[in-house]
Amino acid sequence: MAASHLTSSIFPASITPDRVGAEAEVELRLGVHDASRVEWIVSLPLPREAPVPFSVEVTIEITSNLFAKHAPWDQLQELARLDGPHDSPAFDVNDIDGLRRIAVSVAARLTRAAEGFSRDCRLVVSPLSRGDRVQLIDGLTNWLEVAAALATETRDRVHRGVDPGAELTMERRLVDEYVSVRMLEFLSGAERALEPLVVPTADVSGSLENVEDAIASALERELGYRAERGFVDATDASSRSLERYLDRASRLKKHFQEVLFLHGTGYAVVDRLHHVVAVFVALIASTWAFTWQLALAARSTTQVRALSGIVAFAVMAGVIYAVKDRIKEVGRAWVARRVHRLYAQRIHNWWAPRRSAMPGALIISARESIDEQPVTQPDPLNPSSGARLSAMRLCFTQRGTIAAAPALVESGITRVRQVFRYDLSPIFARLDDAEKPVPVLDASAHRVRIARAPRVYRFPARLSVVIAGVTTSERGFLVVHKRGLERFE
Repeated sequence: MAASHLTSSIFPASITPDRVGAEAEVELRLGVHDASRVEWIVSLPLPREAPVPFSVEVTIEITSNLFAKHAPWDQLQELARLDGPHDSPAFDVNDIDGLRRIAVSVAARLTRAAEGFSRDCRLVVSPLSRGDRVQLIDGLTNWLEVAAALATETRDRVHRGVDPGAELTMERRLVDEYVSVRMLEFLSGAERALEPLVVPTADVSGSLENVEDAIASALERELGYRAERGFVDATDASSRSLERYLDRASRLKKHFQEVLFLHGTGYAVVDRLHHVVAVFVALIASTWAFTWQLALAARSTTQVRALSGIVAFAVMAGVIYAVKDRIKEVGRAWVARRVHRLYAQRIHNWWAPRRSAMPGALIISARESIDEQPVTQPDPLNPSSGARLSAMRLCFTQRGTIAAAPALVESGITRVRQVFRYDLSPIFARLDDAEKPVPVLDASAHRVRIARAPRVYRFPARLSVVIAGVTTSERGFLVVHKRGLERFE
């Protein structure tokens, strides 16, 4: 089935493909991955003809008294994968790799549809929104139609293959099950996105109930389809059953995304330069020490060889050797700092997967650094008072080049996506309790009641990407408490 047919047939008139990112070249996302790790995702276009330079910068400002010293590179996890379009005729349903690419493509489209649903939910409660709230809520059902139509047509396409071989039959069944898993994730995310909606009027409340009924109906149909196909049961509320379902979902995700993940190799720049730097610094220190040794030797021949002179000579020789070792240590540290500041701390290269149109080809070559910079800012409570607050700015920078990949572009791969996850758990021990007692007045009983209020901290965070002279950025606040990361807002 042609890509144009698939695209035009599943998008209602009110939702065009560009609204779910079909035409976007640069995609950014800064947010919370789990309770301990902040995540930023950068999706950049693959060039067809010539390499393209780019840079990525992420900053997180943490109050100085909360910042805990840690090894930054031990906290960072990096992944990279090829990110294709919504669909491509090059994805052959009679080929295992083609089936996997179809599955990954559909998963990406469902993810974008979920993001669109959440974005429209935020518009409903946003004070800056000028649209009619009833129409906005009614429009949420369009996203449900998009997801359901995408799942149905993908299944029809996959099972329409002509080769009934055992391997392909199994792979098609896995694609079907993976689409079902992503549909359940989409519906779960849609239900969560509805939770913060406030409905003060009856007409809006009725529209919201219609959306909730539509989500419940879609979930009922999907669970029925899973039971009919014999997939792992996701209806039982027991922890053991849901544990099996989550384990199966994780295995399916890894199975399909393996075909797109890049192979990464990285090393510290100083480690590669260690021997050269050591020889250079040792040469300087040895020259200094040898010069002073000659001077002492010449002086000792003209002085009286008394006991005090011998002791003084030994002390001076010891000082010379001590200073020599110190020169070597300071020199190595100085060279390391200069290399980090002028070049980078690490080099990371990403290579195309073996089962791709360009097996083993270099896709990304990047220089990376993580710095801790003390900063001060005016007190936001009264900036004109002159009071300032100190913070530690954690700054990750990446400067690199995306190699031209014409064969990948021709095969339907249009972007490369980098995923970074940074563990902030070292700071949690310094945070106050997650809940604090606050006295509130119970007006009906005229008594004081103690409420447990959440104690959260907000750390400013910013993600910025520059490619082809165009800057794209996203900023907000990481909401953190004692138990970990809460959300990004």
